Amino acid sequence: EGGATAPAAEAPVAAAAVAATPEGEAAAGEAVAAAAGSGAHPAGERSAGDRSADGAAPAAAVPSAGGVVVPPPDPSLPPPKRVLVVGDENLLFTTGLQEAYPDIEFTVTTVLSRSNLEAYNFDPHPQVLRGRIRHMVDPCRIGKHFQGAGFDDIMLFLPGLGFATPRELGSSDRPLFAYRCHLFAFHVIRHSKLLLKGEGHLHLVWPDENRFMTSPCGAAGIEMGQLVQFCGCKPVEAQFEMEKIHADHFFPFILGDVPTELPEWMSGPRIHSFTLDRSPIAIPLSVALLLHPDVGFVSIKDASPDAPVSPMPGAPLPLRMALVHEANTRKERLKEIYAPKENVDEKPDVLGLVPEPPEEDSLLSIPMEIFMISFDDLPHLSMVLKFLICEEQPPPSVASLDVLDPRLPTRISRPPPAKPTAPNPLSALVNSVMQGKKRQRSHEEWGMMKFYCPLTKICTPTAEKMRDHIRGDLYRRMAAAAAGWDDSTEKKDLILDLEEEEASERSKRARIGQSDSGGKGGQDRKGGRDGDKGRKGGDRKGGNGGKGDRDKGKG
Repeated sequence: EGGATAPAAEAPVAAAAVAATPEGEAAAGEAVAAAAGSGAHPAGERSAGDRSADGAAPAAAVPSAGGVVVPPPDPSLPPPKRVLVVGDENLLFTTGLQEAYPDIEFTVTTVLSRSNLEAYNFDPHPQVLRGRIRHMVDPCRIGKHFQGAGFDDIMLFLPGLGFATPRELGSSDRPLFAYRCHLFAFHVIRHSKLLLKGEGHLHLVWPDENRFMTSPCGAAGIEMGQLVQFCGCKPVEAQFEMEKIHADHFFPFILGDVPTELPEWMSGPRIHSFTLDRSPIAIPLSVALLLHPDVGFVSIKDASPDAPVSPMPGAPLPLRMALVHEANTRKERLKEIYAPKENVDEKPDVLGLVPEPPEEDSLLSIPMEIFMISFDDLPHLSMVLKFLICEEQPPPSVASLDVLDPRLPTRISRPPPAKPTAPNPLSALVNSVMQGKKRQRSHEEWGMMKFYCPLTKICTPTAEKMRDHIRGDLYRRMAAAAAGWDDSTEKKDLILDLEEEEASERSKRARIGQSDSGGKGGQDRKGGRDGDKGRKGGDRKGGNGGKGDRDKGKG
């Protein structure tokens, strides 16, 4: 989970890698501290003068012989409060927290590797944290990197603001950027419930609301405080103060970059505190329908009555079972909507089938802006839901969220067309000949989408788009998790469909190229004949001109 070990820090990094359990982190931290004292500290440590000369960022206050030293906890005393910090990618803020609150044990995760941090001139192993650092961690799957029930509190540090703006999104002042940040924080909070010992607190580090409106993403409509409360967290009195943390420790990544100077809108941040427990997050049905049905710690708000009982005693009803119950509840209504109508031009009226959430519950609703974006600019919504600091970030730590794209058409099952009672023998013969020439596809073409991937349930209009989809992260991740997909008939049929379409396109281009070359040759020949006529005409005209001269001379 920790990734490759930096050659200059093998001893302390190996000790930190052993800290796979909460009990082992303290011992690993002591080994890191001992290695640092003997001169084996990671190469990322630099003085404030060195970093300012590089122009990348101010110095990370790394404890040294004359710096702040946090003594190891006394085994005779009760265990200290343990807080997990998520989103502090350069480790500076957590270092300042540990110095300001030495009685609390802070652990930090970062999506970057040790080599990434060293490339940005940050210390990958601040001594004051005593090895309580996890590198290359996907924040939306944070529960898989720690043993469960190991922390009292969770702290979110500027969730969503540190990552680079996706190229497909263009700018960060759009409603889709706010949706991206809200969905990211929702999944981090949802997954962090796995790590809580019981009822604890969630702390949110966020800019001042008034100053934040002047930021590059101020017009997007990010409401992070409301999102946290939407997740069931209730505000309480703040337990941490930003004034106790030195200014040198607040210099975060902003939209994928480390600015040379902290922007004005980032000044004056606050640490807000909320309650946090292990109960599921209630979301509207309209939001649940777009999420993966197997996500945990999620329930449907205002669910239909007579819901089934969870198969596991004491556990909440899985989202998949809840969605099936909601579908069965609306089955008769669906039959009424899509039943044959007397007026064939009458369109199905689905208004009210899935109620629209109220405004306070719509933070996770996909903005209507998505319907104004073409598939050429954004083939799928999930492409703007990848979270990277830099291109060199290790792939295992890249958070990629899966949602349904509402622009894609919905597949509606219809009965097969009735076969004719007395088929025409001639048409049957023609059909058999055509089938021998071209293999029929295994799926029905719908919505101008010619190619369908049975694994991801994604359709594309062209073979090129389907090839791009197969090369994407969503397909590769689902293919790795689906046993037998590589040898399945569905995959073979899909590849054959693509190869046939590509071969057909190549033959069309070849025919067009031949016709173009033939047409150009005919034009050249015609031009040649016209040119000859022109030259002959010019000669005759010249002769007439000569005669005129002679006549003129006679006159």
